[in-house]
Amino acid sequence: MPTLRFARAETSIGPRLVAATDAGVAACGDADGLEGFLAGLRRRFGLVPEPADLDADWIESALAGGPLPAVDLYGLSDFDHRVYEVVRGIPAGETVTYGEVAAMIGSPGGARAVGGAMSRCPLFPAVPCHRVVRASDGWSGWGGNDRLKRRLLRGESAVRR
Repeated sequence: MPTLRFARAETSIGPRLVAATDAGVAACGDADGLEGFLAGLRRRFGLVPEPADLDADWIESALAGGPLPAVDLYGLSDFDHRVYEVVRGIPAGETVTYGEVAAMIGSPGGARAVGGAMSRCPLFPAVPCHRVVRASDGWSGWGGNDRLKRRLLRGESAVRR
């Protein structure tokens, strides 16, 4: 039986909760809601998460446009799995629209469904949600902090130059 571990990590975007299995990062979320974070993990994995000392250095690297860690998508829908894999393939400093992601996973016209998958994504920044934008304005459409999204995209663009 796999082990599900979690820890709190201090990051440049504030305290985060991180969970991992042997397969990879299972979740990453705001540290404000420990009980909700753990309940979501229990529902998804059917396991009781154990506190552990996890290496969360990947967070800063991912936020800076560096390599993304392996992820464990167990318990997520097939649709969400496909969306998150496509989004993980978007190069740092680039953006794609919700509609483009929908087309890439074989669901043309599914931009709203992609938006739903992104809004419930438990894996930011291992899934770089900030790289998916609205077609109407080319940057908005992220459930997180808009200033953070712009800062991350500007930082990634500067690194690519």
